Formats: sequence, C-alpha cells, structure tokens
Amino acid sequence: MRNVVQFVREALINNFRELDQWFKEDNVLLHFKPGRDQWNIREVLEHISLTNYFLLLTINKSTRRALDRKLEGLIIMPPHDYEDKFRQIEIVSSKSFGWVNPEHLEPSGKRSLEEVRTLLKQQFAQCMYNLSLLKNGEGRLVKTEMTVNNLGKLDIYQYIFFLTRHIERHQAQMRELKENFEESAVLI
Repeated sequence: MRNVVQFVREALINNFRELDQWFKEDNVLLHFKPGRDQWNIREVLEHISLTNYFLLLTINKSTRRALDRKLEGLIIMPPHDYEDKFRQIEIVSSKSFGWVNPEHLEPSGKRSLEEVRTLLKQQFAQCMYNLSLLKNGEGRLVKTEMTVNNLGKLDIYQYIFFLTRHIERHQAQMRELKENFEESAVLI
C-alpha cells in the first residue's frame, strides 16, 4: 500500500505545483476568453477550488471513518485488480467523455485570485494530511460512490487520485486557453 500512497502523493504534488504556476501569469491572460460561453483561466482556477472543496468534504469524512475502523496490526492488502480502478480514473483527465457541472461548481468571480490561490494551498495541505493519516492502507477501509463517468465505488486513495485527475483535466484546458491567447495576440 505504500506504493499507492506514494503514487497518489506524487500526483498531488505535481498537479498542485503546476496549478500554482498559473497564478504567476499575466492578468490579461488570466482574464482572456476566446468565446462568450467559455471560461477564462481565472474562472477555471476558481472552479477547481470549488470542486476540491466538495471532494474534500467526502474525503475528510471518509478518512475519519477509516481511522475509526482501523485495527492495530491489521495489514491491508489491495485486491489483485486494484490498479484497474486507477486506470479508469485516469480517463477523467482527458476530454473523452462529457462533463456537465452542477451549478454549485460554476465559478462566480466573487473570490479574488489571491483567495482562490490560498484555498488551493489549503486544499493541497488537507489532501497531504489525509494521506499521512492513511499511510498503512487504512484508505481502503471506506469506499464512496463516484457517479462521474460511472466510476462506482472508490476508496479514499482513489478519491484523492480522482481530485488530481480533475485538476489535470483543467490544466489542459488552461494550456489551451493560453495557446488561444498567444494566437490571438499574433493576429493583432
């Protein structure tokens, strides 16, 4: 299980590190919209923080439940097909399926960029803390239903990994927005 914890930890570190780099971009780029119905990078960052907030409600609750179920000396081994679910979650980072956001995950623009950045840093710290509490496989003791892309029951490690893939999906969206911005600057 240590390999799973390390794998998820590395995904968290890499995705949040890259995410933080967007806050260093020029304000004009952060507010650029290639189309009326598209989000700008600032809105994408806010959306990520909103989604993380709701995912962390489940992750935090599940972590508490897993720690309550923990038995001293119990060795928790993953099933032989455990990695298959991670491969299914990996698809979330691509655009290969439709994704309709509920209204509560839509960016409002009411938070400043600095507030969004602070929230994302706190969310990263919370994810890392949960992983540190679940370092011996305890994250396998609780499963929660994930309806996105019909993923089904996910344990806590898989749920946190889902959070990282959601970030990665939107990292690609922001890179695409940056490319559109640079192309539109060349045309002018």
